[in-house]
Amino acid sequence: MSGSDYLRIWYRVQIGTTLLILAMMMIRNYEFDRRRIAALLLIMVVVLAIGLTVEVLADRLPAIVTRLNAWLQVLLQPLILIVAWDVITREIIVLLHLPSRGVVTLMIVYYFVMFAPFANVIGSQLTLSVERFIFACWMILVAFLPLMALPTNLIDNRFLLMGLSTGAVGSVAYFILMMTAMRAWKLSWPGLRPQWSSDFNWWILLGLVALDLLFTAFNAGELPDLRRASWDLTMSAFEAAVLEETLFRFAMLGILFYAWRNVKQRLPLAIVTSSALFGLLHLTNATLQHWDMTILQAISAFALGLFFAVVYVYTGQLWLAMLMHGLLDWTSFVVTGSDLMRGTTTWQDWVSVLVELAVFGGVTAWMMFGKRRQFMERHVARLTGEHQRFGFTIHY
Repeated sequence: MSGSDYLRIWYRVQIGTTLLILAMMMIRNYEFDRRRIAALLLIMVVVLAIGLTVEVLADRLPAIVTRLNAWLQVLLQPLILIVAWDVITREIIVLLHLPSRGVVTLMIVYYFVMFAPFANVIGSQLTLSVERFIFACWMILVAFLPLMALPTNLIDNRFLLMGLSTGAVGSVAYFILMMTAMRAWKLSWPGLRPQWSSDFNWWILLGLVALDLLFTAFNAGELPDLRRASWDLTMSAFEAAVLEETLFRFAMLGILFYAWRNVKQRLPLAIVTSSALFGLLHLTNATLQHWDMTILQAISAFALGLFFAVVYVYTGQLWLAMLMHGLLDWTSFVVTGSDLMRGTTTWQDWVSVLVELAVFGGVTAWMMFGKRRQFMERHVARLTGEHQRFGFTIHY
């Protein structure tokens, strides 16, 4: 049996168990005359029942049925699993009177891997690049919704609450989910085994690292006072680094590289596109901070997206881009005491962001030529699965 076979078995057991639990909860709420809750649970039961039935009978059903079911499950199954996960946690704490700290810790550990079978079984059915793109974006809800029904008033550990509320827990779950999905799509791993050939230049790597450290220091403006550091700010920086690099560098670049596999300029096109989307994402902060500061942040994010994409593709190591991103955010958060940009912009801010755009844009353009481009193109081929082996079996 292959790894995918084991994930399929896990998927069926997980959905079947969740289905049974939700059905019992539905009956109990109906008996207590909680009709609306019972109706909502009934919808969840029906969706999971359809998903499990179609998955088991997939070989005997028309392709259109399995396709429609795949999208039904993509849109609703993660939400249902999150609700079930949260409610089960509450029931264990309240009914069995077990320590909330231990129960929530165990549930967080399971939450990390809960979506892996879903990503393998359902995600693998999405064959079009646009479908995979939507899937990667929609699955962000996994990072931000684990507190939806958890009994926060019963959790007596501030550290656990911060891990959930900052999205740090969800970002790890999202990373594992997308890593499983990308494997199912035969696109890439988040890290390639280094193959240092004659056209790899250690000085370029050292230069990229030095540039990142210089910009991190410049962006902070001063040395961070470690006494002002907090777990809340640290977890926020961790969440941003893991979630955003997983989506915009790992998933989005891999999907775009494959979608444009017959386009000669797929490397610069994919880097610019993913970076532009990375910048646009930061416009959502407009509801929390001044609009001109948000525009400035979006332009800065675009420039940084170019740089992080170059680092990832040149080295083949997602962890390095995550580390650079996390360090940049952490120093900024500690210096300002917030994960948002306060106040309004000045002309110096606009000059700084234009210089940043020119520097990172210039570095990106420079990397698109000569041996640097050749080396990155080979990594692009490896990141899209053209030179990777994904199949594995377990023998007894």
